[in-house]
Amino acid sequence: MDIGSFIAKYYIDPIIYNEGYNVVNTLTYAIILAISLFAILKLMALLRLKIDERLIMAVAPFIILGASLRNLEDVHLLSPPLSYMFITPLVYVLAFLITLAVLLICVYLERAGRVGDYSKPLFWTGVAGVIVVWGTLLLTQPIRVWWAPIVVFALAFTFTGVVYLIARYLKLGFLTMPLNVAILGAHMFDASSTFTAIDIVTGFAEKHVVPVFFIDIFGSAFVMYALKLAVFIPVIYLIEKYFIEDKDLYYVLKFVLLVLGFGPGIRNTLELVFIHG
Repeated sequence: MDIGSFIAKYYIDPIIYNEGYNVVNTLTYAIILAISLFAILKLMALLRLKIDERLIMAVAPFIILGASLRNLEDVHLLSPPLSYMFITPLVYVLAFLITLAVLLICVYLERAGRVGDYSKPLFWTGVAGVIVVWGTLLLTQPIRVWWAPIVVFALAFTFTGVVYLIARYLKLGFLTMPLNVAILGAHMFDASSTFTAIDIVTGFAEKHVVPVFFIDIFGSAFVMYALKLAVFIPVIYLIEKYFIEDKDLYYVLKFVLLVLGFGPGIRNTLELVFIHG
């Protein structure tokens, strides 16, 4: 296999034909994500911006926006080649560029004295973007499984609450910190959306390599709850133990965990609402 065929098979075709992930592109995207983290840290330092919970809150709507943009392609509102930019992982690049552009504008406005706090227009611009995308979906698409979000939220809230109560009982303080609870909630939300799509609504399939492996073994997407907890509880612990001194990296890692949970969870839930027929 020559290099062109290799790239087409493992990178281009999965995007063009919406084939999902394979081991090769999964590892590649993981490496790109790691490199991107350090690029973000350098950029924030260049902009002299402090990475903290305020910044995470300000860009939180852009997580929802990025996930929702993916659904514009899911419902075929876009045509190639434009539609390719709305397929994972390229949609994450698009969402990042949108977020960065708005962030730079808002920081400029603050430093020019036009606004008092850049985080407020940043937050509300993200909210406006979500309203536009969701409004487009509501106006152009029939609602299919209207009750899916209720089930997903109920399951996510229940599992997150159980983990939180157990953590309080066992005095596991790192699992009761608000941002860490949000991270666990994000991944319980993702697990709930997958379980609802595959086991309750049916007709859907997982596309990520590792979840597919475990779902095939256990025969149910319910295993996603155990898988998520087994992975992300230790990850959160390690972040609290080893990265607490470097606040910028500390919060960037937590933001990435939020994106990895809420991103696919929101996309899956909207897909249930607008696509399944």
